[in-house]
Amino acid sequence: QGFAECWRVLAPDGVLVFKWNETQVKVGEVLALAPAAPLFGQVSGRSGMTHWLVFMKPGPARAD
Repeated sequence: QGFAECWRVLAPDGVLVFKWNETQVKVGEVLALAPAAPLFGQVSGRSGMTHWLVFMKPGPARAD
């Protein structure tokens, strides 16, 4: 629910940096909730359980 609310209030073309520890919520569960693929991510922490993912909410299509 928290991730969905972050995405809902994010402006079009906005960037969301999402950080959490995989102890309770696995990375696959977060990715399944994401309406867009992450731009990139990083694993950190002594046990490699902390994840950082960066998402960008697509804006309206533009005619070039």
